[in-house]
Amino acid sequence: MRLRDKLELLIELQKMESAAGKIVARKKDLPAQMEELDAQFAALSATVKTEQEQLENLRKRRREKDSQLQSGQEMLKRTRERLFEVKTNKEYQSMLKEIETLETKNSHLEDEIIVLLDEIDRLEAVMKTKEAELNAGRLRYEEQKVKLEEEFKAIEVELDVCVRKSGEIRKNIPGDLLRKYEQIKAVGRGLAVVSVWMEICDGCHMAIPPQLYNELQKTVDLLTCPNCSRIIYWKNKNDGSA
Repeated sequence: MRLRDKLELLIELQKMESAAGKIVARKKDLPAQMEELDAQFAALSATVKTEQEQLENLRKRRREKDSQLQSGQEMLKRTRERLFEVKTNKEYQSMLKEIETLETKNSHLEDEIIVLLDEIDRLEAVMKTKEAELNAGRLRYEEQKVKLEEEFKAIEVELDVCVRKSGEIRKNIPGDLLRKYEQIKAVGRGLAVVSVWMEICDGCHMAIPPQLYNELQKTVDLLTCPNCSRIIYWKNKNDGSA
């Protein structure tokens, strides 16, 4: 097998494996994104639920105050009716005091009910806005969830393709060369084969000796960068050819 053919196989293998690495990284990120999406929607739902509970509590308090006021008004009515039945001035004065106390209590209840009604009206307006936000948020959540799930399925397919193609390429690379490729890749941060142009290695971005650069353009032997030990090949970046 010609050196050029070997290099092309190594370059193609590296492309497939680099693509697979990016897909794997993306695949790891997706569950975290899904969890974050779930957490954001759960937080929005919890906020709306809390405010809904506050509104229900206010309505409950208002019903309780209405019931207390109704009881107080009935008691006041009965007390006023009894006022005409008293026979002594002392009883009359005591009854007036009781009426005054009931009137004061009922007045306070009416004031409290008015405050509650104002607060209920305010919260009901807030809830309309919050519920609209929740509905819009639910739509966004569902759309993004589906999108992430579809992306997850798509990258599974892409990963399978990359793995399959990598396996096919590996079968055509001589064993000793493949071992050398793996050894260099293990210490070269994933890159084992890099191009060189204008005496600069694309792997470590260091200059290689001019003699080595000249040899690289015409050699039939596999050469490595003296700085980073990666497999190197000459690439003319002016025309994009390898």
